Amino acid sequence: MSAWRRLALAITFLTIVPCRVPEPVTEADVTASAAYYPLVGAGLGGLLLGLAALMHPWPPLLAAAVLAVAYTVVTGALHLDGLMDTADAMASRRPPSEALAIMKDSRVGALGALAGVLALLIKVAAWATLLHGHLFPWLVAVPAVARTGMLWAVAREPAAPGRAAPTLAQRYHGAVPPWVVLLWAAGLLAAALAVGGGGAAVWLTAGGMVLAAGAARATTRWLGGMTGDTYGAVSELVEAWGWIVAAVAQ
Repeated sequence: MSAWRRLALAITFLTIVPCRVPEPVTEADVTASAAYYPLVGAGLGGLLLGLAALMHPWPPLLAAAVLAVAYTVVTGALHLDGLMDTADAMASRRPPSEALAIMKDSRVGALGALAGVLALLIKVAAWATLLHGHLFPWLVAVPAVARTGMLWAVAREPAAPGRAAPTLAQRYHGAVPPWVVLLWAAGLLAAALAVGGGGAAVWLTAGGMVLAAGAARATTRWLGGMTGDTYGAVSELVEAWGWIVAAVAQ
């Protein structure tokens, strides 16, 4: 029951999909639910796969645009929002304490909006390419790898300092052992190779994990640790990498 409870918590956190969470829920359940993020990513990819199959007769660009709308809605734009907030903080070139305050601001600046548009543009362009070539398995693999990369940041990097109340990053840091993340990465790589991903599967998985680790480490050097927004930014960064790899492989 605890496994389902933690998976349900991960689903409700990363998506807007209604999911009944069995009681009682403990703090340990909440933090341990992070280990299920890659599985939720695979589920989101399965949704993309199903929608892509339904829209198979459609023009690829139109189908890709509809996929972008559906994906953004189902995820609640959670990671996209984190990317935009992080981009605004980076653009400010302010000290860490001020940059963290900018991230908390609900308003989106010019660079944040641009980052969000560029992320969506990469997705639409890549999906149009994939749909044209019928490489549907990539639609499942990339979201799972992106959330595995985010999980690495959760497992390895500390939370940003300077907040009185426990933040998301403070609650989740260290909740998942690094070997769990590596196990997820190895499993996703094996699955991608099994369906004929070839060298692109290695670029996707290994490259995505290296990118996640590097981005998370750079964030810690910049801010002193991670925040919920920077977790989202890492996920979007790895996802963009994955879609580019998949499209080029086509």
